[in-house]
Amino acid sequence: MNETSWRYEIKINCADMYLSLLRSWVQVHPAAFFSFYPPRQVNSLYFDNIEGEAFQDNLAGVSRRHKLRWRWYGDDLGLVRGSLELKTKVGRLGSKMLLPIESSFDFRHLTWTEILRKLKQGVNGPFSFWLEQLSQPYLITSYRREYYETMDREVRLTLDSGLCVYEQLLQARPNVTCPVCSNEMVLEIKADRQWEARITEILATLPAVQVSRNSKYVNGVLHALSGL
Repeated sequence: MNETSWRYEIKINCADMYLSLLRSWVQVHPAAFFSFYPPRQVNSLYFDNIEGEAFQDNLAGVSRRHKLRWRWYGDDLGLVRGSLELKTKVGRLGSKMLLPIESSFDFRHLTWTEILRKLKQGVNGPFSFWLEQLSQPYLITSYRREYYETMDREVRLTLDSGLCVYEQLLQARPNVTCPVCSNEMVLEIKADRQWEARITEILATLPAVQVSRNSKYVNGVLHALSGL
């Protein structure tokens, strides 16, 4: 189990037609961003309680909130091996605790009851508590992420595109075949808390794009509900 330090995390949602424009902006920016990791597919299963408390807190803009997700990488949504992530957000500051899950799960041949029973057997500490509190699979998101950092490695920026969501709330088994896809992308910029002013300077040069609400979980739930 490991935990990241508190850092500023700012997300900007906009239409995916701006992807080429934002990619060009990153590549010529005076902060000297470079691609430090190959693009890859990112998949996340979000948990909530049956009342959707985490969703409602995010939608309402509650300052301090928690988010529990299971993240893995690659194009195969059905074969899962990754980490549980507990994210804590206070305003624009966020921290993340990770717990690698050693077992592989084949979502194509298991029910949610079987998956949760097996998952709970492999967790401990705060993850045991939060998995009991937020034990309802709500949503799977999947998107392509591009990774950039400044040359001094103090500021990280990602571009997420091709977002698809898979509703899980009404499913006895994982839904990995019926997505609702959006035409949105997300730019996210992160840095340790002492670099707040630098983030502000970088974003001040952002091209004029029309932005929307900036939570993949909230947007994903709204997209999934619109597709029901």
